Amino acid sequence: MSATAVSNLGHVPSTVNPDLQIERDNSSLTPYISEITFLLDGGRKGTEKRRQIERRLFSEPLFRDCAIERVYKSRDEVFARGTERSVRLFTLKEEHNWTEDEFGIALQVLNHQYTLGLHNVMFVPGIERLATEQQKAKWLPLAKNYQIIGTYAQTELGHGTYLQGLETTATYDATTEEFVLNTPKVTSIKWWPGALGKSVNFAIILATLVIDGKKHGMHPFLTQLRSMEDHKPLPGIKVGDIGPKLSFDVIDNGYLILNNVRIPRENMLMKNAQVSREGRFTSRGPSKANYSAMVLVRVNIVNWCYHMLCNSSTIIVRYSAVRRQSKLNPSEQENKILDYQTQQYKVFPCLASAYALFFVSKMLKNRYLRIYAEIMKGNFKNLPEIHCQSAGLKALAAEMTVELMEISRQACGGHGYLAASSLGAAVNTAKSFVTVEGENTVLYLQVARYLMKRFAAAVSGEILSGSTDYLNLDPSRYTCPLKSPRDCRNVTLLCEVYKFRAFRMIAKAAEKLQRDIEVGKKQRDAMNDNLVQLVRAAQAHMMYVMVVDYREAMNQLQTTLPVSNALNNLQIFFTVFNVVKNAGDFLETESIGLSQIDWLKDTEVEMLAAIRPDAVSLVDAFDIHDLTHGSVLGCYDGNVYERMLKSTENEPLNQSDVHYSYHQHLKPFLQRNKNSKL
Repeated sequence: MSATAVSNLGHVPSTVNPDLQIERDNSSLTPYISEITFLLDGGRKGTEKRRQIERRLFSEPLFRDCAIERVYKSRDEVFARGTERSVRLFTLKEEHNWTEDEFGIALQVLNHQYTLGLHNVMFVPGIERLATEQQKAKWLPLAKNYQIIGTYAQTELGHGTYLQGLETTATYDATTEEFVLNTPKVTSIKWWPGALGKSVNFAIILATLVIDGKKHGMHPFLTQLRSMEDHKPLPGIKVGDIGPKLSFDVIDNGYLILNNVRIPRENMLMKNAQVSREGRFTSRGPSKANYSAMVLVRVNIVNWCYHMLCNSSTIIVRYSAVRRQSKLNPSEQENKILDYQTQQYKVFPCLASAYALFFVSKMLKNRYLRIYAEIMKGNFKNLPEIHCQSAGLKALAAEMTVELMEISRQACGGHGYLAASSLGAAVNTAKSFVTVEGENTVLYLQVARYLMKRFAAAVSGEILSGSTDYLNLDPSRYTCPLKSPRDCRNVTLLCEVYKFRAFRMIAKAAEKLQRDIEVGKKQRDAMNDNLVQLVRAAQAHMMYVMVVDYREAMNQLQTTLPVSNALNNLQIFFTVFNVVKNAGDFLETESIGLSQIDWLKDTEVEMLAAIRPDAVSLVDAFDIHDLTHGSVLGCYDGNVYERMLKSTENEPLNQSDVHYSYHQHLKPFLQRNKNSKL
């Protein structure tokens, strides 16, 4: 545990709190923590590389100060330091020849506290996925060597997830062989792109292509926004910051107004569609291929959710092992709050979900890479499937993460309300995932439309494959596989329960849609009248995908018995917890009965007790540096109260014994009252 053991957020002596040390001494999993850490890092070399990057970064004050800045600095200061940090990160990447994966590790170590994230997350991948080979040869070296810095401008003031409604236009002028870009209305102004406000000089702008008055859908256009000499906006461009947000003040999310901005024809990224010099439009593959960069970000968001849950569960488990409150036995000292079952029920879902999302995100990323390789060869067969899975798992992981992190914050009591706990800011950051790269409800509805098409195909006799293969099942042959309480610990049987719930909810939504259409409703009206049921069906499908991916990833593991048992306990708890949480759906679809619900509730409580002895070891295995999570409540040494007190030294209000407001306002008021009484 080298990295976290020696860090000292707040410069507090690093003697480990006895209560936390007892947890580590008494856990049978402690000798195997490194094995889990290596698993999470992709092997021993992955852990060594991450720790090497941690040591390199945290040797510099610029990176050590991230947590303090988030709490005690103004937005202007945080943004300026974020820009400085970005430049230093890019420099280190070049100096150490970091791969993209190693650079990603560096960003995770710093909890993404830097300004120019969209350059690597969407601008460079956008060029890689949307440009021709000739265009990549021109632009990728400039982007990868940071000669230009870019962002990805899609969302507008009036439209976000509904891409067909985007109003920015790129009109082709064949006489000059240029595109003329405009944001013709206030609702068409680009709004939200990261680093657009003050930082980038280029953007991939998503705009509706117009040729001779005819619209040809949305396409990407590489556009210079600012001068390479003095960074001022180019003619026809107005750009700025959109203002403070709930979190992520380190990033200058921006707005962009375009007024007859001309760019060369070659600046349309033409891998999937082309415009000739004469203005002839041709396309290659489905239009959704233009969204491949966005699909990648959705895949990455599932992984980011995993890391956020790691941070939160580390903080709340360690804090719960140190905080004492009330007595179970009047003759003994106050109990650790982690000993209370109600606290375990707040804490362990976050811990179990962190491990679940690790395995699920890994499976999703591997699936994406396989299908992306197919797409690059011109095979778009599986594009709808990966579009569905990336959208649905992004939505499910995001809403799960926000809910669990907020419960974790509340589980820290009043101390969780302190900014220095870092939990509040983390929750607000996670909230962005609910809307970024597609608002969750809209994404669920995209999944639902895909499911309705697949269900119709199954009804027509087509043998399905992929995540919807179960839509071919015969519901009349289903009986609940949970025949005894012991079966509630069998994840394979539980997956069958999830499968049948999803099938019945999808079938019910499809049948209701069909009935509405048969009685004369237009399809669009029938859809609108069943949106809630469609969202629920999509959620059920994605939850089934999640538990199956979790099971398949776990089945591939080769670990020692103690590690296998500990991880299996988490998997069982996660799977059972989410059945109990959604018991109404499972009962309504007759996936389970009342007896099974009782068994599952008993199993859920039993798993709390099974996880309890190893909880601290399981979060220690994340091996998160104290400077990464930046919380006074969750440091490796457990010195919570000392760190809380020490953190007050950074508060600007405490830099003088008497604040100037006393002299300006309070002193005259008190003096006036004193004199009036005399």
